[in-house]
Amino acid sequence: METTENKEQAGRTFDGGITEAQIEAFKTRHGKIYRVDVVDGNDTHTGYFRRPDFPTIKAITKISKTDEVEAGKVMFDNCWLGGSEDLRKDAVLFMAVQAQLGKMLNGCMGSIKNL
Repeated sequence: METTENKEQAGRTFDGGITEAQIEAFKTRHGKIYRVDVVDGNDTHTGYFRRPDFPTIKAITKISKTDEVEAGKVMFDNCWLGGSEDLRKDAVLFMAVQAQLGKMLNGCMGSIKNL
């Protein structure tokens, strides 16, 4: 009887070579920035994004009425600071990023009080 070894391959991280100095520069230039990690099997793909500005939100809102995926591309392209290019090229990874970017848009809490 033949035995097969199941060696689990160590995962790799793809982050586009972004350094801590670049991250600090992103923060200085854009204020709040976000890191999105997408795990695909044993590999992790990381991307860095800034908050969308008003023109980006306007474009996303307009395009999303007819094509949500295209609206996601607009947000991705306008907020992208760097990271794994596979997040842009691979459809499955791209959609995982979209789920996280949607949380960024809806991540603030507001309240109203009747005075």
